This record gives sequence, C-alpha cells and structure tokens, in this order.
Amino acid sequence: MLDADNAAFIQTSVSISLATCGVDHLPNLMRAVGCKLLDGGRRVGIFLNATLAPALLADIRTNRRVACVFCLPSSNRTLQLKGEDAEVLPFDPADLPLIAEHLADFVVEVAPEGVPESVVRTLFAYRPDALVMVAFSPCAAFSQTPGPRAGQSIGGTP
Repeated sequence: MLDADNAAFIQTSVSISLATCGVDHLPNLMRAVGCKLLDGGRRVGIFLNATLAPALLADIRTNRRVACVFCLPSSNRTLQLKGEDAEVLPFDPADLPLIAEHLADFVVEVAPEGVPESVVRTLFAYRPDALVMVAFSPCAAFSQTPGPRAGQSIGGTP
C-alpha cells in the first residue's frame, strides 16, 4: 500500500492525527506522538497517549476502523491512510527513542511557523506508562495536500 516515498514521509517531522468513529457516528480524534512501520511496511504503528484518548480507543476495540492523517506543516503535504483492522497494543519502551526523535524533529519543523518548543512539548506531553500503540494495515490512501488533487485516491479501496 505505501510506496517508499510515502513510507519515508510518514516517519519524518509530520503532524500525525488518528481518527475513529463510534457506533453513535460521532468522530473521535487524537494527536499522536510518533509512528513506525511494522511487518516490513505492511502495517503502521501509531503511538498515542491512552489517558487522553479513551473514546478513540473504545471505537477501535469496537469496530477496528481508523483514519490517520500525516501532514508536514512547512509544505502542507498531507497523506491520509485508512485501516479496517486496527488494534490497540501495549507500548514497548524500546520505542521511546523513536518518539523522542519524532518530537525533536517536529519542534524544528514548526519553529519557523512561530510555534515555541514549549508549546509543542506541552501539547505532546506523555508519561511512558500511559502510551499505547495502535497498529493497522492501510487499506486505502489519499493525497490530502491542498490543491487540485486533494482527496485523490493513491492506493487501495476506500
């Protein structure tokens, strides 16, 4: 599903938002603190602060459907992935360096936009024992970069 370019893109200094929808058809959304590729790139793992996302995690446990958006603020390049097999997994502390690197890169990415490091660190604060990983296999991908191709499918079936 993910080509090499998009696989590399989602692991850069992007903003990551994970969304779900419950049985009441109301959306839930949470900003993630990082991601990584799993199973040779066939699955994506998203790191979340579980204490801030109980409704989102309940949606995943109920219907396993997610939409994840990766956006690079400096260019507005945006990729949306959808999955129908999401699962909530325990967090592996061995992934803490990935999160630290992602947040450090994000601080550098948004600094020219006037966002102070203290704001980023506050928005993305977490306790390691509160983290979980949501893993899913992308089944559809869309370019969501503003412009004439926004919303264009770039893989899978929605």
